[in-house]
Amino acid sequence: MSLALNDLLICCRQLEHDRASERKKEVEKFKRLIRDPETVQHLDRHSDAKQGKYLNWDAVFRFLQKYIQKETEYLKTGRLNVSTSTQATRQKKMQEISSLVKYFIKCANKRSPRLKCQELLNYIMDTVKDSSDGTIYGADYSNILLKDILSVRKYWCEISQQQWLELFSVYFRLYLNPSQDINRVLVARIIQAVTKGCCSQTDGLNSKSLDFFSKAIQNARQEQSSAGLNHILAAFIIFLKTLAINFRIQVCDLGDEILPTLLYIWIQHRLNDSLKEVIIELFQLQVYIHHPKGAKTQEKGAYESRKWKSILYNLYDLLVNEINHIGSRGKYSSGSRNIAVKENLIDLMADVCHQIFNEDTISLEISQSYTTTQREFSDYGVSCKKRKIKLGWDVIKDHLQKSQNDFELVPWLQITTQLISKYPANLPNCELSPLLMILCQLLPQQRHGERTPYVLRCLTELALCQGKKSNLESSQQSDLLKLWIKIWSITFRNISSEQIQTENFGLLGAIIQGSLVEIDREFWKIFTGSACRPSCPVICCLTLALTTSVVPETVKMGMEQNICEINRSFFLRELMLKWLLLCQLEDDFEDSTELPPILHSNFPHLSLEKILVSLTMKNCKAAMNFFQNVPECEHQKEKEEPSFSAVEELFLQTTFDKMDFLTIVEKYTIEKHQSSRGFSVHQNLKESLDHYLLGLSEQLLNNYSSETTNTEMLVRCSSLLVGVLGCFCYVGVITEEEAYKSELFQKAKSLMQCAGESITMFKNKTNEESRIVSLRNMMHLCTSCLCNCTKHNPNKIASIFFLRLLTSKLMNDIADICRSLVSFIKKPLDYRQVESMEDDSDENVKDIENQSSMSLFNDYPASSVSDANESGESQLTIGAMNPLAEEHLSKQDLLFLDMLKFLCVCVTTAQTSTVSFRAADIRRKLLMLVDSSILDPTKSLHLHMYLVLLKELPGEEYPLPMEDVVELLKPLSNVCSLYRRDQDVCKTILNHILCIVGNLSQGGMDSENTRDAQGQFLTVIDAFWHLTKEGKCTFSVRMALVKCLKTLLEADPYSKWAILNVEGKGFPINEVFPQFLADNDHQVRMLAAESINRLFQDMKQAGSSTLLKALPLKLQQTAFENAYLKAQEGMRKVSHRTENPELLDEIYNRKAVLLMMIAVVLYCSPVCEKQALFALCKSVKENGLEPRLIKKVLEKVSETFGYRRLEDFMASHLDYLVLEWLNLEDTEYSLSSFPFILLNYTNIEDFYRSCYKVLIPHLVIRSDFDEVKSIANHIQEDWKHLLIDCFPKILVNILPYFAYEGTEDSGMAKQRETATKVYDMLKDENLLGKQIDHLFVNNLPEIVVELLMTLHEPAAADASQSTDLCDFSGDLDPAPNPPHFPSHVIKATFAYISNCHKTKFKSILEILSKSPDSYQKILLAICEQATETNNVYKKHRILKIYHLFVSLLLKDIKTGLGGAWAFVLRDVIYTLIHYINKRPSCFMDVSLRSFSLCCDLLSRVCRTAVTYCKDALENHLHVIVGTLIPLVADQMEVQEQVISY
Repeated sequence: MSLALNDLLICCRQLEHDRASERKKEVEKFKRLIRDPETVQHLDRHSDAKQGKYLNWDAVFRFLQKYIQKETEYLKTGRLNVSTSTQATRQKKMQEISSLVKYFIKCANKRSPRLKCQELLNYIMDTVKDSSDGTIYGADYSNILLKDILSVRKYWCEISQQQWLELFSVYFRLYLNPSQDINRVLVARIIQAVTKGCCSQTDGLNSKSLDFFSKAIQNARQEQSSAGLNHILAAFIIFLKTLAINFRIQVCDLGDEILPTLLYIWIQHRLNDSLKEVIIELFQLQVYIHHPKGAKTQEKGAYESRKWKSILYNLYDLLVNEINHIGSRGKYSSGSRNIAVKENLIDLMADVCHQIFNEDTISLEISQSYTTTQREFSDYGVSCKKRKIKLGWDVIKDHLQKSQNDFELVPWLQITTQLISKYPANLPNCELSPLLMILCQLLPQQRHGERTPYVLRCLTELALCQGKKSNLESSQQSDLLKLWIKIWSITFRNISSEQIQTENFGLLGAIIQGSLVEIDREFWKIFTGSACRPSCPVICCLTLALTTSVVPETVKMGMEQNICEINRSFFLRELMLKWLLLCQLEDDFEDSTELPPILHSNFPHLSLEKILVSLTMKNCKAAMNFFQNVPECEHQKEKEEPSFSAVEELFLQTTFDKMDFLTIVEKYTIEKHQSSRGFSVHQNLKESLDHYLLGLSEQLLNNYSSETTNTEMLVRCSSLLVGVLGCFCYVGVITEEEAYKSELFQKAKSLMQCAGESITMFKNKTNEESRIVSLRNMMHLCTSCLCNCTKHNPNKIASIFFLRLLTSKLMNDIADICRSLVSFIKKPLDYRQVESMEDDSDENVKDIENQSSMSLFNDYPASSVSDANESGESQLTIGAMNPLAEEHLSKQDLLFLDMLKFLCVCVTTAQTSTVSFRAADIRRKLLMLVDSSILDPTKSLHLHMYLVLLKELPGEEYPLPMEDVVELLKPLSNVCSLYRRDQDVCKTILNHILCIVGNLSQGGMDSENTRDAQGQFLTVIDAFWHLTKEGKCTFSVRMALVKCLKTLLEADPYSKWAILNVEGKGFPINEVFPQFLADNDHQVRMLAAESINRLFQDMKQAGSSTLLKALPLKLQQTAFENAYLKAQEGMRKVSHRTENPELLDEIYNRKAVLLMMIAVVLYCSPVCEKQALFALCKSVKENGLEPRLIKKVLEKVSETFGYRRLEDFMASHLDYLVLEWLNLEDTEYSLSSFPFILLNYTNIEDFYRSCYKVLIPHLVIRSDFDEVKSIANHIQEDWKHLLIDCFPKILVNILPYFAYEGTEDSGMAKQRETATKVYDMLKDENLLGKQIDHLFVNNLPEIVVELLMTLHEPAAADASQSTDLCDFSGDLDPAPNPPHFPSHVIKATFAYISNCHKTKFKSILEILSKSPDSYQKILLAICEQATETNNVYKKHRILKIYHLFVSLLLKDIKTGLGGAWAFVLRDVIYTLIHYINKRPSCFMDVSLRSFSLCCDLLSRVCRTAVTYCKDALENHLHVIVGTLIPLVADQMEVQEQVISY
């Protein structure tokens, strides 16, 4: 031990001295020693190395605790009745002790957190909880807790869930029972921090914690002072946002309980603005939870109660008064004051109005229950104050009319705007004209200038709203047109006002978009003169105008214009081109020093370029529409900020008012390219455009100075040039090669070379902050010019052109700057960003090499930790800051990340393009940044850097070379291990690695690099899965993990390599995924349920003409069994606790997950469709699924499948459902208990009456004639008559088993025995008796049809089992309703029938020939079945049935078919031609087989006709040939079929 440490050890021991004077002397020495550099160095090293035998910071802290204990005991033993000076001395001593603790913590943790979290937290908690110690040190230690523990990220991540809950409980009790010793606001801040920590680092507080908040809010009602209430409510909001996911009902009920109290507090107490803000947020949150996405009724997903409705009315009344109060306060205030009300209050008011406004109620008397006292509040016998309030749009119109003061008027304009914008359908048609008239009157009052923007915005939303209404009466449309013409005129006159330019053009655009006013020639003058300059609003308005209207060729510009100029062709368009680009109509623009506006502004990507190119086209409107119809690229879609919106969607998914799984196929359908044929350009206009663009670039180049020229303008101009070239290429005016050789492209290259010089200059002066902002903007512009998707569109073409502009020097300079910036040593960040995951034990550092997935995330010290400042007392945020928070980054850091993203997108996109730089070299430089010699993931910047590389470098469309994937993944395990306790970081990492998954399935699966990359990736997923099973991952991390597993399933649907290894055992992903259906979090379960289709379909596109490919039958059946069992397991977790009211949410949510899982399978898997439907039927009884919800799902699914009614869909599967139901052989599963409500039957009599022909055959084959009689009694029919009605269907369950005679199948022998027994019973005199033969003969065509309908010809496993129909069967053709048989059994049954016939005919066709119309009946019945269904598999099976029966007819056509041969020939030919002509435009597997089957059968018919009735064929030959010849030029698959036949 060093001498310095020895001195400290002696000092620590002396702190326990019995004499107070000695202890006092040693304390001063102690303070000096713990800041001595040598001592600190030794303590740091020992603490980091966890060498328990040496003195470290934790050991010193234990000595300090003993000293404090001794001093505290000494203070406690003193007399109580002492002088004031003695009390002051004691108080001073307490403060010194507290200060010593704080000083020690700061010294120990100054460089990074080295004191153990558990020991530090336990000491503070024990002290605060102790009644006497808490009184002495509670306030100071609470301060330490907030500033030195809860603000430190390492400690934040090490606190266990139990400790969070204990902290919450202790401090909430302190808040509810306040003492003078601890500041109540401090306690409230700690509660807010603890709630935030608990909800982000664990699965949150339990629902019992709601009681604490409820008590705190109720207590605040009694108190005049609301100290800390804003922090309590802020904590409450954090808690509710987490809790609502799993406990929506409880949260709604709690809102109903406490919101009246908050209304009372608002009314009775004088609240400050910050508290009002929090209360508004809480009200808004409750509105979102009760009414997700504005749902108004329970049927649409809202949670309704009488109490809540009353709260809404009272809240509305309060908000009206508050808004009026704000208006009147502004009216009489002196000085400048913002006339607008804050957006959050407006949003809340709009949402409340949406809920309570209806056309029936214009006034209402409400009970103001919140105005009663607390005692009265709980006594329902006490009458509440009543007040009459006005409701509806009349209230809004009154407020817009009654005041001329802006302060009172503008808030109501804001409310109207927001209400119409958010809920346009909520505005009744009858209110359009009155509202528009009021706004029209407000618009021209220019003396009230401040209100004008708000009036214009309101009018804009009203115009958009009217544009969506298609049911307006003609008289109303006429009135509205007059008003809109007036508004258009007023707006047009004020178009030059710069202050309201955005609003003016927004309104004009909305009017144009809704076609509310016809555009006149005067409108186009705006884009040629000096009234305004090009800007984003102007460009957006012009885009809409060009899309909807034809540009006139000329327009009268004024008397001063020369007449020959006016008559020039396309004069107006040329003026518009010049105005857009140069904003001046003089010709000397090259000499002008003032740069045009378009170089100063950022427009929506390619919006200006599309306008310019469209203006040069002969059909300008068609060209503009052509551009506007281009699908938007994924990377250019605006991504919303994370909000409560996702939870609202979850609520709607849980109530099945939002079913995204029904749009999955639409999402994956192939987008067809638009044809650019037919566009021709006006050459003189194109030349003019080229001339102006060249002039613009020349002007910029002539004025270029490396010191003064703004690089953004250079990039903007360069982007404009290649954007125009890209748009010309897209419409087919020029080719890409012509674009590269054009002068415009050469100018663009020159401009980018100039822009590159600024990069070179910055390379040597990276600390020049003046250039950083400009370079960041440049990087954003450059990145926005790139498109890394594979869709053919103008963005893609322009992106390829822009890539060509990037020189090797520019790219290497940026890469070098990145290397320089990432290595730049600057002032270290606060240690709170660092997650040094240290083991809590005093064991030595373990060897971490060759870790398995199990040990990957075991605790071990970080290799290094960045220095840290003292824990910030100026910490503004509550709780510890996320390491990924932007506050940790400097301006240079942000520039570095922007440059890094730009380089990543460049090298990713460049893989399929010809570029001027070596993409592989740049990629290698980027990958060097993750080398262990450079990457230090404990630094926030490096963590950000690695996340950017993970997300941006492995493009989904352009995969990385596998060796680069290996390099990129090397640090992943270490980074995940380092931050394994930081749930926010873990979630972000998992979300960022999704793009890598697609790269793992590319190339040869056996290559070493591929196996290495897959192994590295799966090791991380292994570890997270293991942590999940141990309960160490929060729901947000599990959500991200499920997304990773989902993406893995998409990349490897057969789980060939996606196999997790835990404890030496392999778990394929397709077996792991269903386990999340039983997760503890509802959002995780629902995500898993929604994504379960990945176990049934290959989500990768196999080709441009195919839809999603189904996985093999065995995989699908196994997947359904696993998923159903796991969802059932989740149900069983709560089924035995149904009596607990707190579990209402859990039970409801688990049921929703089960229903969602089954619904997704039902929709995506034809082979599991019947199983899924039966599971739903069974779940009504077993799991208590609500029939209302099931019907809601089934109605949507059946509608998507093309069924007109739910009953039709269910009836198509009823045979199977009834059979399986009866097969359960349980007394609880009798026919009367079948869930017939799912078929939309309200009672059992209706069910029996409509479906007895399906039910009775199943009962007869079971010899259950008592149930048959029961059905007859219910529908008041003779049961024997019912048997006769069902006779053909009954025989289908009997005859085929007789034809099976001779087979050795034991199961078939048993069924034959059952069939014989039933048939004998039917022949009994008490049943059908002798009339059975008569029924047989009379119903023979119906019997034949029913037998044919049992056909199920599986694909032949080998050649020996093959039949003609096997060639048209698929492995995944779903089985029909039972019973079903192969064709050879049906043929044998026909032979059996003919052998049993009394005339002993050779075939059944000979029997049918005795009644020739039998063929017509049978063929018609088959065709009707095919026509009635939209199910491609059922239609295909019926075509196979048709093929089977027609093939039998063709064999006997030489006999004349009882004289019906000509009818049969004609009917079959035209039926087949009908189906050939109705072929789909895009073939999938089953539809192609149906087409082949029709061609095959038509070929057979023709061959047979040629042989036996050539003359008859000649009459139809021209139709056949006329149908087939056009198909020769069709799709390749079709050509092969047609030519071969």
